[in-house]
Amino acid sequence: MARTKKENILFLDFDDVLNSVRALYKKFAEYHGVAWTEEDFDPKYWGQKNIDEMSPTFSERVKDEFEKQKKEPGYKFPDLSGYRYPHDEIAIENLNKIVEENNAKVVVCSSWRHGKTIKELQDILDSWGAKCEVIGKTPGKMSSTRGEEILMWLRDNHQKVKAICILDDSLFDINPWLEKWAVQKINGYHHGLRDVHIPEAKKCFEIPWSLKIYYGTEKN
Repeated sequence: MARTKKENILFLDFDDVLNSVRALYKKFAEYHGVAWTEEDFDPKYWGQKNIDEMSPTFSERVKDEFEKQKKEPGYKFPDLSGYRYPHDEIAIENLNKIVEENNAKVVVCSSWRHGKTIKELQDILDSWGAKCEVIGKTPGKMSSTRGEEILMWLRDNHQKVKAICILDDSLFDINPWLEKWAVQKINGYHHGLRDVHIPEAKKCFEIPWSLKIYYGTEKN
């Protein structure tokens, strides 16, 4: 009987990892006819007491134009629901690098997985330009945390797992036994998945993993 091939598993969240305030403002600006350049999103604006982490003059222009146009008869707010919520192109590029460098397969842990098949999740990522293979999604119910959901998937699929890494913006509910496999400080207001996270993901994959973490016998 053939042995199950073990893979590097990347647990992937969507919101604030693959989309960002930058992507949202770009779409909002284009919808309202406000020009922008990449300089408007330069990292030099980060941490400057500007909550949007971008050129304050650009964000003010977008907000002013929005306030002006919404008063016009027939104005419609841009549709940002579901598939139309803008992904961040740079974050997708960084995801592709992580997947390629670590030969990883994707398991979706995002809330986007609810009500969607694995194929539908694959289609979403494909439409964004992601070059990855979705092989699963985490289980769970409303009462379970993201960490518990990941642990449940690992429990049920441990024979497929070689190494793991978690890309999620919210780590407060990542089980403490999983923290060392989670890339830190991913934040949509800091423009989602950035290039600094690529080597951090590689380090996560290099940390030995064991099913013992599910039973709470292996800690940081």
